[in-house]
Amino acid sequence: MSDFEKEWEDLENNEESSTNDIDFDKLEFVVKKNIIWVILLLILSGVASYLYIRWTPEIYQANTLNQVKLTSSSQEFAEKFGITNSSLEEGKLESEMALITSGVMYERIVDSLIDLSVEYYSVGDVRDSELFEDGVPFTLTYPSGKQPALKNTPFYLQFSNGGKEYVITYKVGQTEKEIKGRSGEIIILGGQSLIITPKNKILETNKYSFTFNSKASIIGFLKRNLSVMIYDPKAKTIQISFTARNRKKAERVLEAINKAYSQLSREGKALVYERALEFLYSQIDITKDSLNNLETKMREMSFNKDLSSYMEAGPIVGNIQELEKSLNSLKSEKKKYQKLRTLLQADSSIVYIQAYATILTDGSISSSLDELAKLETEALRIRESYTSNTVASNSTLELYKKLRYEVAESIRFAEQFLDENINDLQREISKLRAVFFQNIGGDPDLKKIEKRVSIYTDISDLLTNKLIEVSMAQASTIESSTVIDAPRAGTAPISPRKMIAIAIAIAVGIFLSVLLIVINYLLMDKINGLKHLERRTNMPILGLIPKYEKEEMSVSKLVVSTDPKSTMSEAFRSIRTNLDFMVSDFLDDNPEEEKEQKTSKVISVTSTISGEGKTFVASNLAGIIAMSDKKVIMVDLDLRKPKVHLAMGGSNTIGASSILVGQNTIEDCMQETDIPNLKYISAGPIPPNPSELILSNNFKRFIKQLKEKFDVIMLDSPPVGLVTDGMIVMRHADNPIYVVRADYSKQSFIDNANNLYKSGKFKNISIVLNSVPDRRSYGGYGYGYGTMTYSSQGYGYGYTYGYDSDLTEEDVAYFDDKKKPFWKKWFKK
Repeated sequence: MSDFEKEWEDLENNEESSTNDIDFDKLEFVVKKNIIWVILLLILSGVASYLYIRWTPEIYQANTLNQVKLTSSSQEFAEKFGITNSSLEEGKLESEMALITSGVMYERIVDSLIDLSVEYYSVGDVRDSELFEDGVPFTLTYPSGKQPALKNTPFYLQFSNGGKEYVITYKVGQTEKEIKGRSGEIIILGGQSLIITPKNKILETNKYSFTFNSKASIIGFLKRNLSVMIYDPKAKTIQISFTARNRKKAERVLEAINKAYSQLSREGKALVYERALEFLYSQIDITKDSLNNLETKMREMSFNKDLSSYMEAGPIVGNIQELEKSLNSLKSEKKKYQKLRTLLQADSSIVYIQAYATILTDGSISSSLDELAKLETEALRIRESYTSNTVASNSTLELYKKLRYEVAESIRFAEQFLDENINDLQREISKLRAVFFQNIGGDPDLKKIEKRVSIYTDISDLLTNKLIEVSMAQASTIESSTVIDAPRAGTAPISPRKMIAIAIAIAVGIFLSVLLIVINYLLMDKINGLKHLERRTNMPILGLIPKYEKEEMSVSKLVVSTDPKSTMSEAFRSIRTNLDFMVSDFLDDNPEEEKEQKTSKVISVTSTISGEGKTFVASNLAGIIAMSDKKVIMVDLDLRKPKVHLAMGGSNTIGASSILVGQNTIEDCMQETDIPNLKYISAGPIPPNPSELILSNNFKRFIKQLKEKFDVIMLDSPPVGLVTDGMIVMRHADNPIYVVRADYSKQSFIDNANNLYKSGKFKNISIVLNSVPDRRSYGGYGYGYGTMTYSSQGYGYGYTYGYDSDLTEEDVAYFDDKKKPFWKKWFKK
């Protein structure tokens, strides 16, 4: 790595950028520049606050405080049964709040507690004021008992003739309508009759409006303006608030809310008792049904009790068991007769009936069925051989029906006989069971049932007693909340709050002002003038170059030769003078090189990036020096992007690159200019290795040869912010000049120049501010030369050059060091 590359890397690694620090001078300049906008923003914020306070309707808030009882009706009911459950207390306040904001509450208020069907307003020039009850100067009467059908439509009322006459105007869609009437007389409005009567004398200048509200709009009004919150959970208190545009209206609505809440809480409590009574009645019915079932079961058990486990009790059990066997046999036989009778009634096949009859013990019925089967066979034969209306077929069919009927009657009589025998056996078994249980002391199973009967009887008595208690509690039901702070609205509206609105306006104004300053501060990242540059660097500032405005230059030009007495030429003469002072200083510090430096001077001009005007500064500075009878040669060393030949109006076929590679001599490449003592060498063909050419010994010899022929060598160097070539060239210069352009070069470019200056490796390095607009320290561009001063930080130079006479007061206040605030010194590095 070469020495120059190491130097470049050291500068990059050790860069001390101040871009992250607050530049208080810049901040002060931005504030002063935008002070009018700051004041305007504050005024606009104040006007907005005034308009808000003036136009916003006044809103009043009424508050009331209710205390909810610690026990609810559910808890009271539970206590009557001796039940304790903490969950009954949970969510009590929240449930009360839900009740207050429920639709049932709104319906109750609208239907019966307060009349909100009409809104009244006093119409003002800026805002309307709501009127309520006694504050309304007139009354509306409805002879038909119904309000006009035009709901939610504002009607504007204007009285005249001392209140004896009036005019009503309103809109239906886009159509405006007008009705004239006399006070106390009927008019037709919205299909209904209406009478308007003033309460007292009304000023004719006053204008009023009234609106018939629909039920939905009233409920919406209540929902929007009602709020409930827990005030003190330990004291079980809730706060109910209501807002309205009329103070009295807010209080009256809140009174209606309290009343509706009291009614609903009492009704809700009564509802709990009603449901409790329903529950008790249902439980009593269930208990009665259970008792009836137990009694039935007791009767059945007395007949169906299995006594096999009591065989050791004696012969009574054996007799009972024998009788039960006979009873079961009779019942089984009865079922057979019932089945056979069912088959006969269903007109089933006689063969199937005859087969079933074989299991009967009564042989007479079986023989009758056999005979019936024969008749059926005979009837089928006759039906197949003769017509259906013959005498034989008819007599056989009659005989068949008669016999079938007789068999059915025999079966029925058999069933009756079996029923009588079954009943006798059951009575006998019952007697024997009664004797048996009497001997052994009672049936244990029956005793269990009797115990359950006793329990259900006790439950029935308990439910009956509770039924009486709940009925008495229902008769003495009271509400579960108490109003401990009556509804009251403050005399001052809650909206708009003047002090808060003013404070917000001031805060917004300050915020917008600060935002404006910050945005302008952040956007101001370019060097904008001499003092801005001076504040950001300690480098010697050779001078300022005014902005060239005579024509639009697409490329740099030599302009000092065409108008040597212009302010532009005077600016370059000032730079030339200051440059002479710097060389003298330098020579005093380096006496060994005094002779050589007095013979020839090497000046290099560079910048951070292209477009900052280094070629323009270098060519015109070379021209001014040449016009002072010095032999000057300008060399374009920007081998990547040459521009000197464009500024001088020449060609670039051969030049510095040709000389450094040995293809041409200095004489071959020198070109003439409009100034006799000024010659230049263009860059020549663009080489593939510019840095290597400048680092070569040929470049040193090239500079040495130029020193032998010319008094001043002006080197147009490449930008140091893009390539290292510029730093290599600066090493050979006696006076490196760093060019920055007003309103173009960024502040960070100055940091780059500062790093070069602080490194101490480039002596006599200075800076030139190019393309400064008139308002930035240039006015009439008076003639004269700058003065040179010194400071503890190094060289310092005066920058008046006769150009400060036209500074504005704002610029003077900004640029004057004596007026620097004391706090700036504290924060200055």
